[in-house]
Amino acid sequence: MAAAACSGGAASPAATLAPTATATPTVAPSSTPIATPTPASTPALKIIASLAAPADVAVDIADRRLAVSWSPVEGATAYIVAARLTNGVEPFEWSEYEAAAAPYVVTDGWAAMSGLEYEVRAAAVNVDGRSIWSPSVSATAPELRPAPPDAIGIETSSPYAVGDSMRVNLFSQQPFTRKSPYVWSVCDSDGRECELLPLVRLAYAYLAPLAARGKIARVQADYDKDGVSYTATATLGVVSFAGSAFPQAVLPPGCAAAPPASEEGALTPDASLTTHLHYLESESVQTAWDGVDGGAIEPLCNDLLVASPRGKITLVRANGRAERIEGRIPMNLDARISPTDNVVFSPDRFRVADILLRQRSAERWELFATHHYFTGECTRFRLSSTMILTEDGSLSVSPSWKTVFDADPCLNTAEYSGQHAGGKMLTDGPDHLLVAIGDHNQQSAPQDTDSHFGKLVRIEIESGEAEILALGLRNPQGLARDADGNLWETERGPRGGDELNLLEPGGDYGWPSVSYGTPYDGYIMASERWSVGKHEGYAKPVFAWVPSIAVSAVVVNDERGFPLWEDDLLIASLSNGDAGRALFRARRDGTNIQYTERIELGYPVRDVAQTLDGRLALLADDARVHFIRPSYEPCADRTEERLGRRLRVYAAGCDALDALLEANQGAPPTPPSGGSAEPRR
Repeated sequence: MAAAACSGGAASPAATLAPTATATPTVAPSSTPIATPTPASTPALKIIASLAAPADVAVDIADRRLAVSWSPVEGATAYIVAARLTNGVEPFEWSEYEAAAAPYVVTDGWAAMSGLEYEVRAAAVNVDGRSIWSPSVSATAPELRPAPPDAIGIETSSPYAVGDSMRVNLFSQQPFTRKSPYVWSVCDSDGRECELLPLVRLAYAYLAPLAARGKIARVQADYDKDGVSYTATATLGVVSFAGSAFPQAVLPPGCAAAPPASEEGALTPDASLTTHLHYLESESVQTAWDGVDGGAIEPLCNDLLVASPRGKITLVRANGRAERIEGRIPMNLDARISPTDNVVFSPDRFRVADILLRQRSAERWELFATHHYFTGECTRFRLSSTMILTEDGSLSVSPSWKTVFDADPCLNTAEYSGQHAGGKMLTDGPDHLLVAIGDHNQQSAPQDTDSHFGKLVRIEIESGEAEILALGLRNPQGLARDADGNLWETERGPRGGDELNLLEPGGDYGWPSVSYGTPYDGYIMASERWSVGKHEGYAKPVFAWVPSIAVSAVVVNDERGFPLWEDDLLIASLSNGDAGRALFRARRDGTNIQYTERIELGYPVRDVAQTLDGRLALLADDARVHFIRPSYEPCADRTEERLGRRLRVYAAGCDALDALLEANQGAPPTPPSGGSAEPRR
């Protein structure tokens, strides 16, 4: 059947997020409150001396180490060293390290591998954090003694195919490095012209990407034994064309595979997208639009559930067909839009904030929604739930909604504006939900433990009991958990200072005392309440955007659709200005952000999700849903000038690619015809 579900909230990869406070649900778990910082007196202006790049940069590879040296730079308070592999199909990413002085030995879990070329550079940093980089220099690691032919054991299918997994066994030997113990390369059929290949990592196995089709794959590992250093190599033979190009999802009970192609006219092609690592195509479909901003999306297998700002529910099938579902999320909307007390009301901010699904059986799903609700006297921020039934290819929503949780306080109608609602949800084990609630423009609420506003709240589903896990939030728009259990939150700041936070129990994230943004009224004055442009005394963001991008939702890419974005954070922007209309890809190394890539879309994005087949689904404020996936264009349209060297991972070997697509998915699809993305209404 076409309409079944993937686990929207059911597949949380980490253990539950345990609160640190147990006595009272509404008590913040932070044991020591953090005082609002008092601004210091204004310092005298300083003249910063000019800063030069490090000179005489050199790299010495001895004992498998990269030792980088340079001449001291006047005015430098610190240095940065960057290193990467360069003799590959694509230059590897830079790894950066802080250094106090030269020489600096790179020892961060990896060593120089036999015969490989490394590129290094250095930067001088002054007291204000300004840095200037030197030109790059290169060096090749010396060749080590060849190991016996049987030093490496390889576990894989025969022949090795694109998308197949491979495991390598060094038996009793220990590799030099823990971070990347093996080096992979592909060679032409005569065994020459070998280049390094960044394969897709899946747990402890490796997947061959499309660039390896028709080439000889080889593995290298370096190790010490009896005081002698060896380099071990093994050849797998030619990588075949059979198999799937990417990891395949395991369908949950009741889920049917997605249709192989879109129905005629169901999806409209958007403009194609070129990114650093993937060339993308996009299609879109219009769903029910209420004429106001808001709404949310949630995967339902390869289908997508869409909630409009006013609570209408639409199911978008994997083939692009949009079906309006009877029923809606309860908001007491008629009473709110036509108040009897003649209070001025802005209805565009009275909305559904988020939806989330949890599977109960093969055909039953629990639907949660965070939304506003007008009681008749005041306005509440509410978490409600009901059941969804999928049967015989159809979907129905039960009209019996249950109130799970009401945030305190209920806001007086005269005070309520609906701003900064937040409301993103995640499951936290089988019995709890995490909800990030905005401050609703109540400036004192985020630091008030008697209020749920401006907090990360953990709610027991059965009883509705809630406890505060973190405070000091302003307008949380996104909430996502990575495979290591880290909890990422995106949050809007005022006039700059949009944040990417790593939320932890007991954390105070500073609002309204500190922000990288500035006041909306334009008056920038130091006061006890504002530490303008700084974030001292509180938990700091991992990353911030200045100017603001009107940051919205975030997901952790799970590699099924975009293998070269594995574990990256994909962050949406709701801004219609020059800084927005984009998707931001944040390359993550654990809890550090290495860089962000801005991917121009041409429209603001309210919500983002990833379907079971790996596609990205983006919800615009006009209720148009855009589906994005890697593009497999016919060979005639691939040119090095257009795709560039960095995209050879998917551009090399046209005949092989076409054969692969024809064998597995039918004929290659027609490339996007261009044009512009659907404009915001």
